[in-house]
Amino acid sequence: MARTLRWAVVGASWIAGDRVIPALRAAEQQITHLVTSSGGYGADFAAEHGIPEVAATLEDIAPGDIDAVYVGNLNELHRHAAEAAAARGWHVLLEKPMATTVEDAGAIVDACARAGVVLAVNHHLAASGAVQAIRELIEEGAVGRVRAVRIEHAKLLPDFLRTWRLGDGAGAGVVPDLTPHDASVLFALLGSREVLDVKALAVRQGDWNGAALDASAAVLRLEGDVLVTLHDGFTTPHATSGVEVLGSTGAISAEDLLDPDPIATVRLMTDSGTAEIDWQRRDVYEATVRAFVAAVAGEGEPVVDGRAALRAAEVAFAVEAAAR
Repeated sequence: MARTLRWAVVGASWIAGDRVIPALRAAEQQITHLVTSSGGYGADFAAEHGIPEVAATLEDIAPGDIDAVYVGNLNELHRHAAEAAAARGWHVLLEKPMATTVEDAGAIVDACARAGVVLAVNHHLAASGAVQAIRELIEEGAVGRVRAVRIEHAKLLPDFLRTWRLGDGAGAGVVPDLTPHDASVLFALLGSREVLDVKALAVRQGDWNGAALDASAAVLRLEGDVLVTLHDGFTTPHATSGVEVLGSTGAISAEDLLDPDPIATVRLMTDSGTAEIDWQRRDVYEATVRAFVAAVAGEGEPVVDGRAALRAAEVAFAVEAAAR
């Protein structure tokens, strides 16, 4: 199958314009349609990004006109868009969170499996070369038996994102926004360990208008009695994101690992001292797209496929339930 796919971008979102469309172009993909119901704004968005056709719905596009869709519209609309694409034989790259309920997320996985199309979720952080380097260290036994993982994903929510994320609608709050990312990185590092227990607290710390819970702390117990702590927040302006892997004979520190830009510093600490680890620095969005396109061609797997993304979503839903 050709490596250049014809794409429809669903949703005239910030993330589509700022990150995904440039990544598609860098991966030599062809964007033929924008799907949006936002009228004049959508037309302006399409013109700004050089997208020739605008459609109100995916159903308005002829089945033979495109090969794949990037679904980046409102979270509660993801299931409809993914199912509509799968029904027409189009491959699906879905923005996270997958959906606003675990039932909808599972239905997306099932629809794409029945249709025989590739489904991937844009958990771009899992595509980091630093994540790959840390996973290799763990697999090589560099830290011995993994005892714990700490994930720090607290920051200050930028002004331009203080919209639906802080409201009381579907998908609002820090847990749906950030916790799936944490889980995708966790599983990329440790593989498919079963999550046995989840405990969590969530609070509202910000002084902005909005009802959403904007900071959370969770503890997970994985098989093998690995303890995982997750701290997610919208309220801390000078926090540094990062991941620590603590083992029986060593530890790995990865400062800025959860930044979408390739700026992480990875260090391995053992009895021999501290060593900074080199890793392949690449655009994580472009890497996600390239892996998706290769999977469509039958060459490899997406960075985070539908079932792996469903596991990450289940963690986020469990954290949300535990906090309630």
